[in-house]
Amino acid sequence: MRQFSVLLVLLCLMSNVNAHKLAPSLLEMRELPGGLIGLWWKTPVLAAKVPTVVLPESCQVIDRQDQTVSEGAIEQRYSMLCHKATASLEFAIEGLTASRSAALLRWYSIGGDEQQALLSSDEDRFSPAMQGSGGSAIFQFTSLGFKHILIGLDHLLFVLGLLLIASKRYQLLAWISAFTVGHSITLFLVSIGLIPHWPDLAEWLIAASVLVMALYAGKSVAISNTKRGGKWFIVLVGAFGLLHGLGFASVLDELTVSSTDILPALLGFNIGIEMGQIFFIAMVAALLLAVRWTLATMPLRRVALLSVARTATIYVMGSVAVFWMIDRGLSLFEATFRSIY
Repeated sequence: MRQFSVLLVLLCLMSNVNAHKLAPSLLEMRELPGGLIGLWWKTPVLAAKVPTVVLPESCQVIDRQDQTVSEGAIEQRYSMLCHKATASLEFAIEGLTASRSAALLRWYSIGGDEQQALLSSDEDRFSPAMQGSGGSAIFQFTSLGFKHILIGLDHLLFVLGLLLIASKRYQLLAWISAFTVGHSITLFLVSIGLIPHWPDLAEWLIAASVLVMALYAGKSVAISNTKRGGKWFIVLVGAFGLLHGLGFASVLDELTVSSTDILPALLGFNIGIEMGQIFFIAMVAALLLAVRWTLATMPLRRVALLSVARTATIYVMGSVAVFWMIDRGLSLFEATFRSIY
């Protein structure tokens, strides 16, 4: 499966190597008597362009608290007075395309009704009159999971490492299944509060898992197809899946999903992650077919090109993982220091 390495070269040319994945933004609005609306806005501080809330022209901010930065997110709380009926109001979030993220919006009406919508670059507006337009929670979180895995370069590099190492299709299927089971378990257990969550430690361990995949992929060149990835390896992949699940859980944790929505959110988010993984693997397969078709009449050049691409992929993969480990290690040290003092 060494031909799959071509994909990483393209990924490295097209993507910025970010040390941390961006969690979705969160916008909560509560309707109050007298035309007042309370607003809570939370967005990642590491975004290339921080998304902003665009208020209706008929609304005026009357009580704005100071902006705070906590756990890698910018938080704002303020009240606004709107001079038009709630049904005619329209809110928007600007900059979602540049920030490569989505935003979860929750609206609580004065009568106690709740609406929820997942806003993205192609649908960044919301009106309380759009009753049910956001779709059910499970479909919204499926979309969120799909988008999150595709911008989670560390998770994709781990899967790519499995593609580099696998010599048989059944091996790849077994390893991807073990990875899926692993991250599904910890995603569920963290989200329902049965096990603790240390995001800084989890992110560092995820980077370490990418380095292990790169090292083993380099070593697998000298290993015969029959001995590559024994029974122990599937256990290792499952264990790394547990670590990656901790990273996925941080997304739901930052969105403060309510207890009534936690099960559909978990199911939808996990389905979205699996759909994203399948899409990624399908893109790799399509790229491989394109390479084979383009170089069908030049077998020697094809072999040489893919061999160079594989070597370059392994080195880039390992280098990026080491960079992440250093950067995330500093964040882990800072978080540990803050908790002590």
